[in-house]
Amino acid sequence: MTHPLVEAIRRNLVPHEPPQKGQRFAAVAIIVRDTQFPSVLLIKRAERAGDPWSGQIAFPGGKMQSGDGTARDTAVRETLEEVGVDLSGADFMGYAPTATTHTGNMEVVPAVFLLKESIEVRTNEEVSSYRWVDLEDMVSPGSQSTYKLSYNGNEVELPAFKVDAYVVWGLTHRILSSVLKEPQ
Repeated sequence: MTHPLVEAIRRNLVPHEPPQKGQRFAAVAIIVRDTQFPSVLLIKRAERAGDPWSGQIAFPGGKMQSGDGTARDTAVRETLEEVGVDLSGADFMGYAPTATTHTGNMEVVPAVFLLKESIEVRTNEEVSSYRWVDLEDMVSPGSQSTYKLSYNGNEVELPAFKVDAYVVWGLTHRILSSVLKEPQ
C-alpha cells in the first residue's frame, strides 16, 4: 500500500522537463525511500567560504554542466558525486515545479526518484552530514517552525520545517512544500 504523501508527491510532478528561461540552471534530486513509510534524503552542506548555501540543509544537486542533457541527468550526476548514490536503478517519478533562488539568477529543477532497493550513502567533502527524514515528521504540526535570518541588515523570519537538528528553510523548504501540498 502506497502512503498518501507519496501519492500527493506523484500528483505534483510532471513527466517533461521544464523549459529553461536563459538563467543559470541547476537540478536537485528528491530521493524518496519506501512507499509505505516514506522518507527523503536531506544533506547538510559543508561550511565553505564563498558558498551561498554553506551549512544549509538541502537536497543533493548542483549546476547543470555542458555534458548534462537534462535536469534529470544533472541530478543523477550531482547525487553520485555528493552522496555516492547511483540513481540509475531508481524509478524516476517526474519533475517538481521549478524554483528560483533568492537571488533570482538561478532556476533549480527538482527531479524526484523512488528507490527500489536500499542504498549506502557515502558523502564527499561538499557534504558535512545527511539524514533520512520521515515525510510524516515533515508535515506534522510540530515540525512547522520559522527560521530567523539576518539579511541586508534586517532580521527576516522565514517558514521552516524543524526535524531533530535539521532546520529546513529557504529554497529546500519551498521545494518540499511544493511537492507535499495537495494539488489544486
